[in-house]
Amino acid sequence: MSLRDLVTQHLGSSAIIAAAAAVLDARINGTRLDPRLQTRIDDLFVSLGITDLTEGLSDPEMRQLLGEIRFITLLDTKLLFPQNLSLAWNHNETGILQAGADVSAGFAEALKHKVAPNLSGLGERLESGNATFLDVGVGAAGLAIAMTRLWPSLKVVGIDLWPPSLALARDNVQRAGLTDRIELRQQSVVDLHDEAAFDLAWLPSLFLPKEIISVACTQVHSALRPGQWLLFAMANPSTDAVAGSTVRLRTVLWGGCVVEFDEIERLLIQIGYVDVRALPVPPGSVIALIAARRKPSQ
Repeated sequence: MSLRDLVTQHLGSSAIIAAAAAVLDARINGTRLDPRLQTRIDDLFVSLGITDLTEGLSDPEMRQLLGEIRFITLLDTKLLFPQNLSLAWNHNETGILQAGADVSAGFAEALKHKVAPNLSGLGERLESGNATFLDVGVGAAGLAIAMTRLWPSLKVVGIDLWPPSLALARDNVQRAGLTDRIELRQQSVVDLHDEAAFDLAWLPSLFLPKEIISVACTQVHSALRPGQWLLFAMANPSTDAVAGSTVRLRTVLWGGCVVEFDEIERLLIQIGYVDVRALPVPPGSVIALIAARRKPSQ
């Protein structure tokens, strides 16, 4: 296949995804698209065999999907002008930062209903009334806010180095009325020195440089209470070659690192984590999850 053939074959996909985002935004906000635009979008999706684009999707699912489209698409466009490209997280566009928050917020439901019940003691601990969640790379606080809404007594500490993300996070937390339950710190995970303070930690390697992964996992291990859990998010290696390559490309674009399960498993065990395991994720998921816990007290 020539480059021209490749571009011709796939260039229309960007319009399809953008049209889906327009429909999702209208449904979520209860607005209407210009009738001329709506007619053409309807024609497009009918040609694809889709008559109701949002059928079966709840409002949270639509918000997460819209956030995912916006987040990935906006970051992908950075590749259009590689002379200005930096392989580090240095984005200050509100649209990108908020879209990332909307994506991460959707993970909270999966954590409550699918992940926590399968990790010994985690569900009970989060319901206990005095649990604390560590959100490394809190971004604009989408996950932090969603977690506090699902667990009404949960406290959250969110850390991030990027000032634009933290500024938006503070606005979002204040609007949500959660300033008494979500603490935001401008701090690197490398400089995390809390001891036995958290019941669950979220560590996204998709946004962390590889050289700090070992230290990050070590610091989080000390910060967890005995017997409590780390969720390590990594690029989904995927069994599909194209999908896997795309995810790895995007991970580098986002300033993160590409790691393999065996590599992280060895590292976590060496640090002292136990019960290290890969968790099931939905087909096509951008991320894969590894769970591990600090050894319970004897």
